[in-house]
Amino acid sequence: MHHTREIPREGWADYLALLSNLERDHWVRIETESADFGDQPLAGRLPLVEIGLESKGSDRGAVEIIVGRPGGEVTHRVLKPDHIYADESESGELECLDIEDADHVKTLIYFEPVRASEEPGIGAPS
Repeated sequence: MHHTREIPREGWADYLALLSNLERDHWVRIETESADFGDQPLAGRLPLVEIGLESKGSDRGAVEIIVGRPGGEVTHRVLKPDHIYADESESGELECLDIEDADHVKTLIYFEPVRASEEPGIGAPS
């Protein structure tokens, strides 16, 4: 049984910083869902580099997600996030982070378990 909880807006920066540290180099997939464009894959099975909340500049308040390897990184920004939900397994492991923006577009970040034979950076598929 999955458990979904909303992350309170005032806790976004701390939650994303902690998540970025705990999940760095873990495999993720990123997709968007919207009524206008349907489901769109953005990044498939790449190591997480960083996820955080922009604290200054014109993108202040945006969520920035960076995945990939040095020299081949993919960056996605959710410019006007409205809600952040964490979908967790029975054991409390994060399975999906759902970031919904003001236009009802969802960015879904799926966290995949790392298999012993394919640690990111050590013989991992490209």
